[in-house]
Amino acid sequence: MSWSKSIRWSLTLTTALCALPGCAQAQAQTPAQAPAASDDSQPEAIDEIIVTAQFRSQSLQNAPLAISAIKGETLAARGQTTITDVGRTAPNVNLQPATGLNGSAVAAFIRGIGQSDSSFALEPGVGIYIDDVYYGTTYGAVMDLTDLDRVEVLRGPQGTLAGKNSLGGAIKLFSAKPDENGGGFVEGTYGRFNRVDLRASAGFTIQDGIYLRLSGVSKHTDGYMTLLDYGCVNPTGGIPRTGGSNDCKLGTEGGIDVKALRAALRIAPAGSPLEINVIADFADDRSEQVATKLVFADNPRTRSYVAGNAAGGIPFDSRFLTCRTCYTSYANYQSGGNYTSGFPPVAPFTLFPNLQQAPGGFSTRPISHVQSWGVSGTIDYQLGENLSLKSISSYRSAKGTSGIDLDGSPLAILLQEFGYSHRQFTQELRLSGRIGTLVDFTLGGFYYDARDLLTGRAQIPDVAFDFLNNDPVKNVSKSAFAHVEVHATDRLNLIGGLRYTRDDKTYTFGRRNADGTAITPARFPTNILLLGLDGASSTFTGDRFDYRLGAQYRWNDALMTYAQVSTGFKGGGINPRPYFASQVVSFAPETLRTYEVGFKSDLFDRVLRLNGALFYNEYNNMQLSLQVCPALANPFPCAAIANAGNAHVKGVELEGTLRPVDGLTIEGSVGYLDFGYTSVNANTGITRTMVAPFTSEWQASASIAYDARLGGGGTLTPRLDWAYQSSFYYNAVNTPLDLVAGRGLLNARLTYQDPQKQWSVALGVTNLTNRFYYNGTSFNATYGVASGAVGRPREWSVTVRRNF
Repeated sequence: MSWSKSIRWSLTLTTALCALPGCAQAQAQTPAQAPAASDDSQPEAIDEIIVTAQFRSQSLQNAPLAISAIKGETLAARGQTTITDVGRTAPNVNLQPATGLNGSAVAAFIRGIGQSDSSFALEPGVGIYIDDVYYGTTYGAVMDLTDLDRVEVLRGPQGTLAGKNSLGGAIKLFSAKPDENGGGFVEGTYGRFNRVDLRASAGFTIQDGIYLRLSGVSKHTDGYMTLLDYGCVNPTGGIPRTGGSNDCKLGTEGGIDVKALRAALRIAPAGSPLEINVIADFADDRSEQVATKLVFADNPRTRSYVAGNAAGGIPFDSRFLTCRTCYTSYANYQSGGNYTSGFPPVAPFTLFPNLQQAPGGFSTRPISHVQSWGVSGTIDYQLGENLSLKSISSYRSAKGTSGIDLDGSPLAILLQEFGYSHRQFTQELRLSGRIGTLVDFTLGGFYYDARDLLTGRAQIPDVAFDFLNNDPVKNVSKSAFAHVEVHATDRLNLIGGLRYTRDDKTYTFGRRNADGTAITPARFPTNILLLGLDGASSTFTGDRFDYRLGAQYRWNDALMTYAQVSTGFKGGGINPRPYFASQVVSFAPETLRTYEVGFKSDLFDRVLRLNGALFYNEYNNMQLSLQVCPALANPFPCAAIANAGNAHVKGVELEGTLRPVDGLTIEGSVGYLDFGYTSVNANTGITRTMVAPFTSEWQASASIAYDARLGGGGTLTPRLDWAYQSSFYYNAVNTPLDLVAGRGLLNARLTYQDPQKQWSVALGVTNLTNRFYYNGTSFNATYGVASGAVGRPREWSVTVRRNF
């Protein structure tokens, strides 16, 4: 979609919101006056933040957990707009767009534990929740942060509080609730790469006790990675040009095109014990694929496969590398000699029939499209003075298309395009209460039912494969849990939790030749190794108890300490990418036990806030992706998931906020991880000196902002935000080509706000130093390819916001 169309869609959204009576009434009200400037130069106390990590509302500083809580106002002040931005400020948290075949997914890791693969056969390692609704897959989880009340980032295993797949931690987003105050905002942004964003929200009172809030977002940004026509750039290189433009540009990667709407209805009659919240949302993400660049191509195994290619036997080697730090890559051509038709049209969301073509007549588009919607209902009922019941029901659906050229060259080394479909139903019940002044408790149950489908086409000439897949997945999980806090004294709390979980998962494989015919020895013999996979099915069943035991002691109003031991697990499953029937194998759950001590403090009349934690992880049955599988009957090629080893991880986390003088806020965090294998499976190629993927030894962040009061009563706020992450390995078998270099990124923002706090204008720059970096680099030994996902370059933006 062009940026001009995006503007028209944005204007339509604004008009629709403000055409409703409540919006007009809100704008007609007399604006609230800004508080008079105080002559007192004493710094303002740090705000209290209320969290619900333990099933009840409590102050962040009184929650005995390693938790970072970020208010919606803070996210807006930093210019953070997606879930991946949150990971830059919380210690030992790594959130970024997933690379490779994973479509519009997020690679979420906390304390080095998570998941970068969005396959429906695999479970996340970090739980993601929106308004207490669990998202069972990382696919489609690159969410926008419009109209949020707060974000809670829980670090460490949440096996009893959040359930399975939260062994690294959990990320919980809470949207702004409709209420009698109404209000809202309209915000527009223009920036580099034709960025045009619009966000809007408005609240309405339908009648006393019934409130509605509507919000929407439209985002468009052109891609920053240019895909070049190799034949145009290198006219003597032996590969003809496609007939594209004179500037040799065939397209881009990294572009964003997202539209989303959300409606929240709240029914809370005054004096009634009942409150009902219903939320419906829709999102249409038609973004481009993650910007991918070839960084290595020199494997002798791949040199001869192109002999029959229309490119004339051009070897796959370093000729297809573009300059090391430029935002360019080569586009893949449609093979089979048709170099003028460009990317073939493939209808979105109906991939499987459209990809049935003769072998060789296939190319991928650099796209990552997702269309999702969902509805949830939360019922809170006060059964008595000290007893309440909560029901959380939800249905969600997502489907989309992801196409990627993993080799980053015009040749057909590794082309894949997939269609995804995910449907899930969840139901949670909680009974919470208090027994006198001694005990707070929550008892509950959780049910999850997901039906998924993965379709698409993979063309891998190096191993003589060109096939269609059609893989349905059924995933059901049930759990029961209890959480208890005993107030032993007015200073000491004892904490206990227990959860039982049962998982049942079935994965069925569908494999066909590229033209849709059955795989037989007589037809397309190169696919014969796939014989026996079509219709094969495998099931995983397992159950587990998780627990949490802890103690919390408040020394005084300024200092609280806690100690706990807690467990969690990531569900087991079935290898989703077998090349042979012998590779249809299951893997066991990944488990974690953590010993943790921490403190939370508000010092000097809440001018300084300092929170910290030390922890020790016993990390067992680690689920890691392999490229060579000696333990299997057919060890190569391979892309199996295996329980590869056990490890111990030691870590430290520290977060601080300081307001030394009126208007000045300084924030910072630091996280340290010391990872070491205690044992490894000898048949995996992993050694004890290696490090698990996405495990950075150091992470740190710092920010400074100053609200300068102007003569007219407005404020001018300059701020700097810096985030650092040390190097990490992308794959389980560490090689130099898998090492992602560390980087420090600096953002700057200057915001003016008028005296009535109605209008604001912000000038922002991200990646101020224009640092060239990779979010991930991965070496695939099977295909002799190493490619990297390139991070965003320096970008400027101007944002205008109107509150009402």
